[in-house]
Amino acid sequence: MADLLDSISGVSANNLYAAPETSVKVQGIVGYGRVSQSLEGVTQNFHAFTKDIGRTGSIFVDPGLLSSIDVTRGVSTSTGSLGSLGGSVDFKYMDLDDILFPGKNFGGMVRGQTGFSKYRNGEKPSGSFFLGGRNDRWDVMVGASDSRNDAYKIGSNFDKGDMMRNFHANNLEFRDSKHTYLHPIADDCRYLGIVGVTRGGRDGFRNCQLTSDKAGWLKQAAKSGELKGTQRNADAQMLRVRHFFNDTYDQSLELFATANHAKYETDQQPIIYIPEQDGSSVMPGTENGAVWGGQPWSVGSELKGQVISLKYKGAFSDLVNPQFQLFREVQDRKQRWVAREGSVVPGEQMHYFVENESFGLKLSNASHFDAALLGSLRMDAGVEIARRNKNVDSLGEDEFYGRYIEETMGIEYKGQKWDPDSRSETMGLTLALSTEGDGPWQASAGIGWQRVSMDIYDLRYQIGGIRKAGTQYGRTYYRDLLMAQGYDRRTAVSMATELARQQSEEFGGGSIWVEGDEKKNYNLKQANFALQYTKPGTGLTTYASIGYSERAPTSSEMYLYGMWLRQGFTANPHLEPEKNLSLNLGVNYQRKAWLMSQDSLSAGVGFYRNRIRNYIGYGPIWHENQASSEQNGVYASVNNLAPVIHQGFELNLAYQQPSFYVRAHLTLPLRYNNKMCSYQNPSGKGYSSVQDLATGNITHTAIGKGDRLCYSGWNWVEDGQIEPISGSLTMALTPYQGKLELGGTLHYRGKQRASYWYVESAQGNGSSVHSSVPLPDGEGFVTANLYPSVTKLDLFVNYRFSNNLKAGVYVSNLTDRMDATPTTFGYNFYPGRTITANMEYRF
Repeated sequence: MADLLDSISGVSANNLYAAPETSVKVQGIVGYGRVSQSLEGVTQNFHAFTKDIGRTGSIFVDPGLLSSIDVTRGVSTSTGSLGSLGGSVDFKYMDLDDILFPGKNFGGMVRGQTGFSKYRNGEKPSGSFFLGGRNDRWDVMVGASDSRNDAYKIGSNFDKGDMMRNFHANNLEFRDSKHTYLHPIADDCRYLGIVGVTRGGRDGFRNCQLTSDKAGWLKQAAKSGELKGTQRNADAQMLRVRHFFNDTYDQSLELFATANHAKYETDQQPIIYIPEQDGSSVMPGTENGAVWGGQPWSVGSELKGQVISLKYKGAFSDLVNPQFQLFREVQDRKQRWVAREGSVVPGEQMHYFVENESFGLKLSNASHFDAALLGSLRMDAGVEIARRNKNVDSLGEDEFYGRYIEETMGIEYKGQKWDPDSRSETMGLTLALSTEGDGPWQASAGIGWQRVSMDIYDLRYQIGGIRKAGTQYGRTYYRDLLMAQGYDRRTAVSMATELARQQSEEFGGGSIWVEGDEKKNYNLKQANFALQYTKPGTGLTTYASIGYSERAPTSSEMYLYGMWLRQGFTANPHLEPEKNLSLNLGVNYQRKAWLMSQDSLSAGVGFYRNRIRNYIGYGPIWHENQASSEQNGVYASVNNLAPVIHQGFELNLAYQQPSFYVRAHLTLPLRYNNKMCSYQNPSGKGYSSVQDLATGNITHTAIGKGDRLCYSGWNWVEDGQIEPISGSLTMALTPYQGKLELGGTLHYRGKQRASYWYVESAQGNGSSVHSSVPLPDGEGFVTANLYPSVTKLDLFVNYRFSNNLKAGVYVSNLTDRMDATPTTFGYNFYPGRTITANMEYRF
């Protein structure tokens, strides 16, 4: 799936290569439902636990059943895109027309592939099967897919100097028996010892590079064998039944159902075992050099999903063309892992089980009519009503530790939910107007509104206890005052103690636990306008679109609570919706019979820009009714006060004639350094508390939202990502009337980097001494090198033996290049050289 998405300009997969679920990135936008992802029109944006508390938003699609992927860039008004920020991706499964020969009413298709030779690289036999038939009133089709993959070897070929300069060595551990290389040293680091605004360790910054020895050990480990944790087993089934009424209104009813299951691992953080400094071998398997260190830490995942949909459509008149869709989907996710070193309960078994269930109804109608000045018009109106239930069973670090303390010390522990149960009800309305016909000018405009009502259950989180502003007098103050009024010391002390207690009750203080259920409501808006012009007789089309859309925060963003790797996360129920202003401009050119009578050319260049306000990321906060300080190590989801901008160019080219074809795409993001800025007290109920040591009096001053802090968060690798250049070029010969296809694809991804907002006032004395690159004066961005640019080459040959049978061989990553994308704590390594054979038989 990652390979398919990466072949589309402006689109990529934001997930582990081996994962069966997919999180799609469109023009820089990704995660938590920011991109509308759907299967057969049923929206899926489920989230999961990740080691870096990443912003997932995944859809579970089996590539063995896949027929097509429809990508819409920018904001488009429809019930399916309501509640997202920009971009929509609809996955379509196989249909009868994909498997039946023209004019046939019954048939099937078998697809299969397997790795072979010493370069099979974990690819075991896998495939899919489809069977279907039709008559005048019915279409019926069933399908199944099965995939079994062992762990794969990663590529081992790289330029050593380039890797030493650009690899983020902090995310890869080299271990000998004495832990000689466990901690980085200043000479190996561009940046080291930089702390964040909280003065804590988790929001700090360091960017260390590989030494010559480490680069050599990395190559040896890559050659030593498979990277454990990259294996995957998946299977899926589907059913499609379509009934035609065969009346004058073209009515039809379609039932679609699918079930998926997969077992895999995520968030791998490999360790490399290396020989001792004297060359001896102590760590297992290092007799001939460095090796992968046993089973890497990972999150073991099991995923089950079901989708069922019933669609109706009819065409009664130009004005009445209704459609409705009833749907239900369930995703059951089970994730297990062992608490890491550095947590409060290292070595203990943790888990996160979540079941997401949604069901709802979509209604729409298309009306066609003529307007005197505007010509033929189409009006689309839509309504969607849906409910989503989320049920969580989790055992995190602090909950395990709390239970342990209760059992061993008798201190009562009241459980804190890492991610609470919730129920969301949505109702959306859309209205869109567009031109029809073949005129040179085409335009569309639409508006949408969605009401989100969210109930969050069984909450337990802390807030501050300050009740009001003013001076809270202490016992010393009252004692001195009473003694000055003539009371003896003993009486004055006794009375002062009681008066101070009353003051404490009046002003509050300490912490308060909020428990129970809460309800949130959001009214989300959406609008778009698009215009295009095709100059007659030229094939040249220019287009422009502008859109606005909003996304509501999820329950897991607002109420994430607990410890992870000694970093505290707390609830922030005051999050506001994200808001995106999207712009797309471009020119496309299409020409048939360009150089010869049977060729065609298509080329295009486009510009995109997304400007997101209130982007939800991680930042330091102080609780409601709590006194604030800039130094605070507790993190929560916060709204970014600075705009988050993703912008760039997309280029596409396709040329085809009977003897060969060429296809190319290139995405050129324009660098924009994004940082996080947020208020210390998002609730607007913050206080500054100053104590007079002489009297014990505390003066509470209301400060509203407090200071505006700018920083890079603890997962700056993702939040500060500088989008790399990416592209591909495919060329193939197609002789013998197209029966033979012989070609290759060249893939390119530029250097991967991230920007970090450096704050000089947060640093201790001499922190810059640890960095080999000059630091900004005051505040400013610094750049981390995360991974060098990569160029990979694939080769393929396919031959159609008959109308029924075709087969081929695919060699991916021919030059065995090492390819990876960094995560906050680790690396997602891609497979090395792999050879697979594939076949397709239709009957």
